[in-house]
Amino acid sequence: MRTLSRVNLILLLLVALLGGAAWWLQSSDMPPPLTRLSPARIQQIRLIRAGQTIELQRHNGVWWLGEARADQQRVAQLLGIATTPSLAHFPLPQGRLAAFGLQPPETILWLDQTELRFGTTEPLSGQRYLQIGDQVHLIGDGFRHHLSAPAAAFLE
Repeated sequence: MRTLSRVNLILLLLVALLGGAAWWLQSSDMPPPLTRLSPARIQQIRLIRAGQTIELQRHNGVWWLGEARADQQRVAQLLGIATTPSLAHFPLPQGRLAAFGLQPPETILWLDQTELRFGTTEPLSGQRYLQIGDQVHLIGDGFRHHLSAPAAAFLE
């Protein structure tokens, strides 16, 4: 009986060790978020593309498009861009912005005072080039339909 207890104790320690190692590996492999902005604190969104500007304002926790109430879920999905993983980033290559679709950008998204400039997609991975300040990031392209939606799509 004593040997069986030792075996169980060793197995329990082994499982705990493996679980801890798996958690550590998973947490260390997570790419950093695109920005340090908290979606809950953002008060203004401005979406600019093809000469059209859509402006959304948060008042008392509710998003508005002008005088009309905005679709809160759709706005929350748009705000998710702030915390989407930055899969890679590199310094802004002056004189080569057009190669990334950043001169001019396809879309500009302002989240409060932070400007995100969306370019084209990277041909091999399909990830989208995005400029913030002097850095170019690569992100997943799952937000494209929100960025290209007409203003009416943001209404409740």
